[in-house]
Amino acid sequence: MTLILEVKGVSKRFGSFKALDNVIFHVARGDIVGLLGPNGAGKSTLIKISLGLMRRDSGIVLLRGLDPFFDSDARKSVGVVFERPMLPESLAIKDFLSHAARIYGSSDSDVRSVLKQLGLEDHAWKTFGELSAGLKQRAAIAHALLSNPEFIIADEPTSNLDPVERLKLLRLMEELNRDRSITFLVSSHVIYEVSRISSILVVLNRGRVIARGSPQDLVMKAPIARVRSQSPEGLASILREEGYDVSVEGLNVMIRLKSYSDNVALLETLSRASRVGVAILSVDIVGAGLEELLRGEAA
Repeated sequence: MTLILEVKGVSKRFGSFKALDNVIFHVARGDIVGLLGPNGAGKSTLIKISLGLMRRDSGIVLLRGLDPFFDSDARKSVGVVFERPMLPESLAIKDFLSHAARIYGSSDSDVRSVLKQLGLEDHAWKTFGELSAGLKQRAAIAHALLSNPEFIIADEPTSNLDPVERLKLLRLMEELNRDRSITFLVSSHVIYEVSRISSILVVLNRGRVIARGSPQDLVMKAPIARVRSQSPEGLASILREEGYDVSVEGLNVMIRLKSYSDNVALLETLSRASRVGVAILSVDIVGAGLEELLRGEAA
């Protein structure tokens, strides 16, 4: 196993606040690693330190075998996609990418290639100010690809996107990993999205790594049913009467199950709810939510 990023015992304080506390994890070449945690867990601080953009107080960071804080060569072949891409609002995508290509030593054919691969051909002459949030993120990834990266770090890349755009962006990362062998570190607080594409999950809370493992090991041990309904509050009320632990997120009712054997009983309850007029749009069994991992229920 070849490691592209090693973080060993890294700590960071801001005054009396300990943002990172003896963090240890690594990213192996070829993996998609999901860095999970609630807002304020230390994800962005860890990413900045991993890129050498912020000084750590203690510990070791090796990016491509080099210390990124002291050696800028560590960041060669490393792309970065932030939560809100800082792109020139009045510049057309193609013009921006052409300028970037000259800086990176890429060609016009490379620009055409990334526009096609990221589904931006029909938007090439639009300015960034005209783009949706999802298209802006695709343009940011196109920019990163022009440097021919072997590793891309994406900090909360789906947080401003609607559900359809989130899924498209995650699928794009999966395709780039498969087709171009690009390694990814993707931070998020939405576990059921990132676990779909990740080979390894690292869970950060209050500056500490509290869990690390495959999605199967961490997530699938504590199943969650996600039921989409036109009457989510009504459905939640019925389920609570049946003794289920539920929460409502928009049109989704999230139901915490004790095991996958609970599926049959749940489906019977949903069938009864449907017969009394509660519209059920879809039912998905997903893994543990971030809350369950933070409570240690999936360990």
